[in-house]
Parts: sequence; structure tokens; C-alpha cells
Amino acid sequence: MTVITNAFIRAAQNRAKALGLTQHPVVIIEHPIASKNREQIQEMARASVAEVVRGLLVEAASIDGLNVNPRAASGGTGNG
Repeated sequence: MTVITNAFIRAAQNRAKALGLTQHPVVIIEHPIASKNREQIQEMARASVAEVVRGLLVEAASIDGLNVNPRAASGGTGNG
């Protein structure tokens, strides 16, 4: 299970392909996170926890060789 920001989708796809991990589960969250405060980061974590658990337990939908959360991949944090 990997959590990345949407700025790193392409890099994650390339890395997964190079490592032969095309079915590796990934949850994508909003970028950037460095400028967020503690409360914002905690909210992002709460919004993504169900997808992380699902990625640890079951196969997710595949997008371009990566199992990602399509809702988060669009740039959202899963809140809308």
C-alpha cells in the first residue's frame, strides 16, 4: 500500500512498472502537503483511511497499471 500526492502519479506508475508491481494498491491525495497545517493533514488522513484499509485488504480498481482511488486521483481528498 502506497499513499502519494497527485503530483506523483506518473512517477508512481513508472516505478510500479519497473518493479513489476502493476497491481500495487495506491491511494492518491491532494498535492501539496508540505504547506498544510496539522489539522489539514489529519483531515486528509481521515478522508483517506477507508481507501488505505481497502488497499491493504482487497484489490482496488486499476488505472494505468496502478490500483488507485479514482475519487482521490481527481485531486480531491475524498470529501466531496
